[in-house]
Amino acid sequence: MFNKLFLVLLVLASFYRPVTAQESSTGVAIAIDMAGGEDGDLVCSAQGGYKKCNKLNDSSLFGVVTSNPTAKFEVTGLDNPVFVLTTGKANVKVSSRNGNINEGDFVTSSEAEGVGQLASENGFVLGTALESYESGDANAVGKILVSISIHPEVGLSSARSNLLQVIRQGATGAVLEPLDSFRYLIAALVVITSFVMGFVYFGRVARSGVEAIGRNPLASRIIQFNMILHIVMSIVIVLIGLAIAYLILIL
Repeated sequence: MFNKLFLVLLVLASFYRPVTAQESSTGVAIAIDMAGGEDGDLVCSAQGGYKKCNKLNDSSLFGVVTSNPTAKFEVTGLDNPVFVLTTGKANVKVSSRNGNINEGDFVTSSEAEGVGQLASENGFVLGTALESYESGDANAVGKILVSISIHPEVGLSSARSNLLQVIRQGATGAVLEPLDSFRYLIAALVVITSFVMGFVYFGRVARSGVEAIGRNPLASRIIQFNMILHIVMSIVIVLIGLAIAYLILIL
């Protein structure tokens, strides 16, 4: 009898599968004033307040609306208070309008109000998907858990498409987001200046080095070594310019 009961329990255990609920948001949420905010909405900063994001790779990404944060800071006097996570993990509204999202992919804002999508171009991203999302309907909206880390991401698109994106953003940003446009303008000027200084410096060193070798062939090795050092300095000048431009964009 005991053996039969043991066999029955063993068979039942083989069919058992643990059921796990969708992981809830984690992190400390802050209260903001925004009408119509729902759990999972992407929030962007706007002139005079906040709004649901409705632009692709929006540089004003702020966070995600959550209805069940681990902890929260309440603010009195708000007309339409909603709680927003700017770091941590949150269930985010997403769609497949830019393709299915796999675990580990970057998620960014889309043109659908408050809804994220797969990030496939260089620009600001919300964070990294911790779950996958697939749908044959590009207009359908679901929710996945995302690790929030808002930052500009590079290397997602080719140099040509990235250049077109920068030109397109610059054409509209001057009117819609003058502060962001000014940052991009300053960063572009820094990059251009560093490249010009690097090439001018390299050109002068190369010309003077060739002339020096012609006048004193016996010292060619020393002159060549000095030229290499100056070339390295030219590269350093360009890299410093790129680093300064990057800091201007992220700070």
